[in-house]
Amino acid sequence: MTIRLVVGAISAEANRLATHLMDSLLRDGRPTRSALPSWPLKLPAEGSKTSLLGFTRMLSSAAEQSGRSHLGLEMASSEQMAPYSIFGDLFLYAPTVGDALQSLARYFPAGQTGTRVALVHEPETSRLIYDIHDPTVGDRLQDAAYTLGKVSRSLRRSVGEVWALEQVTLAVPAPNSQEAYRNFFQAPVVFGAQNTSLCFSSRLLDQRIPSADAKRYADFCGHLERLMPSCNEPELLEDALRSWMAHVVRRGKVTLEHAATDFGVTPRTMQRRLKELGISFQSLLVQVRMETAQHMLTESRLPVTDIAEQLGFSETSAFTRAFRGYARQSPRAFRQAALAIA
Repeated sequence: MTIRLVVGAISAEANRLATHLMDSLLRDGRPTRSALPSWPLKLPAEGSKTSLLGFTRMLSSAAEQSGRSHLGLEMASSEQMAPYSIFGDLFLYAPTVGDALQSLARYFPAGQTGTRVALVHEPETSRLIYDIHDPTVGDRLQDAAYTLGKVSRSLRRSVGEVWALEQVTLAVPAPNSQEAYRNFFQAPVVFGAQNTSLCFSSRLLDQRIPSADAKRYADFCGHLERLMPSCNEPELLEDALRSWMAHVVRRGKVTLEHAATDFGVTPRTMQRRLKELGISFQSLLVQVRMETAQHMLTESRLPVTDIAEQLGFSETSAFTRAFRGYARQSPRAFRQAALAIA
């Protein structure tokens, strides 16, 4: 049996929208501890995708560093967002709520892969399920709140108060405060569930959308069809590995075997894929570790000895030699130069 390496991706359009919303919220004048992620974030080049792992880590890190524990909900409810998001016209022009949700489930890979979106019909209650298949994605709360929040808000805009949820389930641990989630969705919210989903009366599937337009709906579905990826395994392994390394590098020794386990494949499969892409695991690790060191030197006041320890170096002298070989100057000289420019 062949083990498939799943690397989820976020489209450039979806990433730009989310990043714009996040930046707007973090710069709206409210006090925050820091708007900077805890690792050196590299935004994707214009028109390119980014890994789902990198995207979800960006959201969770921004929430943690800024102290905005409900950042995903804030992004979903922001008035600065595009009227109906990347799939907005589905909720404007589809004949019914059921048609809009069926199309959303079908075309979701146009904006995000490594994910399963399904509309499950049941006699009394139906569910829109949102599950991430990418095994490396651990902290999913902010992403789930943002995604489900956008869908629910879009439907409320489309059909009004008739859109009502019976329950929201989230396959994530319960946060310290849950009231914001109940208030946003106006329904009971269950954490630690088997699936992440919106649950609603099956009767709502037949609810007509007042702004329905058959031609525009067909045209938009055709547009989404053209955006569908030809392969469910985008070539974003390097980007995903970078995000993974930046997260685990401070928690102990980072090995290819460790990475293979977190990516849900065997070490042999991971090695084969890296070889096919011309990627050296160790070279990439050195680069990420040194980029993280540069970030910590410029954005924190931690002593060099503490930075060396956090990055897994047994001795400060070993860290200094490695950093000098990468940056052509000592950590202290690099920090002084960065502070002088600032």
